Amino acid sequence: MKSFEWIIALRYLRARREEGFISIIAGFSLLGIALGVATLIIVMAVMNGFRAELLGRVIGFNGHILYQPYGGRMTDFERVVKSFSEEDHVVRVSPIIEGQVMASVRNNATGALVRGISADDLRKQSLIADNIVAGSLENYETQQAVAIGVRYAEKNGLQIGDSVTLITPKGRATPFGMVPRIGNYKIGMIFEVGEYNYDSSYIFMPLDVAQKYFQYGEAIGALEIILSHPDDVPRVYPALVRRIDELGVGGRLIDWQRLNSSFFNALQVERNVMFLILTLIIIVAAFNIISSLIMLVKDKGRDVAILRTMGASRRSIMHIFMIAGSSIGITGTLIGFVLGVLFCQNIQGIQQGLESILGTELWSAEIRFLAEIPAIMEPGEVMAVLLMALLLSFLATIYPSWRAARLDPVETLRYE
Repeated sequence: MKSFEWIIALRYLRARREEGFISIIAGFSLLGIALGVATLIIVMAVMNGFRAELLGRVIGFNGHILYQPYGGRMTDFERVVKSFSEEDHVVRVSPIIEGQVMASVRNNATGALVRGISADDLRKQSLIADNIVAGSLENYETQQAVAIGVRYAEKNGLQIGDSVTLITPKGRATPFGMVPRIGNYKIGMIFEVGEYNYDSSYIFMPLDVAQKYFQYGEAIGALEIILSHPDDVPRVYPALVRRIDELGVGGRLIDWQRLNSSFFNALQVERNVMFLILTLIIIVAAFNIISSLIMLVKDKGRDVAILRTMGASRRSIMHIFMIAGSSIGITGTLIGFVLGVLFCQNIQGIQQGLESILGTELWSAEIRFLAEIPAIMEPGEVMAVLLMALLLSFLATIYPSWRAARLDPVETLRYE
C-alpha cells in the first residue's frame, strides 16, 4: 500500500465537528469490539479454569480407574491389588469401602457419603493430605477417628474432638424388621479441597473401622486405581481387563472419563454456547463498522472524486477505506486483549472489590462448586479470539470500500 493511502485513511478517522455522528458510530464500533474480545477472553479463561479445577479435584479425590467386583464385595483382594500394581503406569491401588449414611450432629441430620480407606493410602492422596486445616492424619490412624470436610464442620460448628453420629439403613434384621446401624465417631481431621460437594458431604473413615460399621468383615467394596497421568487410561484399561480375566475374579472397570462424562460434556456444551453467544457482540460491532464506513463514504464522496481525477486508482480508494475500517478493528481488538488479560490476572481482587461495593456475594461456593473463581488463559484460544475479531473487522470493510471505489467522479462532481 502507498503512503498517501495511510495518511488519508488516518485523516478520515480524525473527524471534524460536522462529522461528529460518524465519529460516534466509529467509537461505538471500537468499544463493541473491545468489549467483545475482552468478554470472550475472560469467559473462556473462567470456563477453562472451572473445568481444570473440577477435573483436578475429581481425579485427585476419586482416582483414575475404579474396579468394582460383582456383588459389591471382595475378600481375596490382596492378589488383585498385587496384580494391578505390577502394571505399567499404575502408581498405587487402594482398597476402599463406600456407603451412604445420615450424619447427625445436635439433632441436625444430613446425607453424607462415607469412604473407608487406610491411613497409608489417604496419606498418599495429596489432595487430602496437603489440605488439612485442623487435626492430623495421626489422629485418623491412631485414634480411629473420622475426617470431615471444612464446609460440613462450619455448618455444624464442629471441631477436632467433637463427635458425629452416622446412621445407615443397612443394619441388622430383627423380628420387627430391619434396624438401622448407628455409630458414634470422634472427629480427628478436617480437610478443605476447595470443591463444595467434597468439603460438605464426604466423610473419611479408617478402612478397618468401615469394615466393621458396614458389616463387611474382611472384605472391601472396590479398588481405586491411581495412574501416573490421567491420559494413561487408554493404555492401562485393556491391560487391567486382561488381568481380571486371568485372575478369574470378575467385576467391572470404570475410568474417570466415563464416571464423569455427563458432567464434563455439559461443561463443554456450555462453553461452546457461551463462545457463540459472545461472538455475536463482535459481529454486531463489525456491522457498526460497516454502517460507519458507508456513512463515511457518503460524506467523503467529493474527496473520493477529486482523488480519482488526480490519478488515484480504484484500488487505492478501496485501500483507504479498508485501512480506516481495519484500524478501528485492530485498535478495538488490542484494547480488548489488554482488558481481558488484566481482568483474568486480577479476577479475585476484582471479585472482592465488587462484593464489598455491592454488599452481596457474587461467587457462592455452594452453587459454583469451587471456593474461588478460576481463570486459565490458553494461548491458542486467545489467539483464535484475536484472529476472529480481526477477520470480522476486515470483512466488514470490504463492501463499503468497494462502494467507495465504484463511485463515478463525474457524477459526484457534477453538482458540486
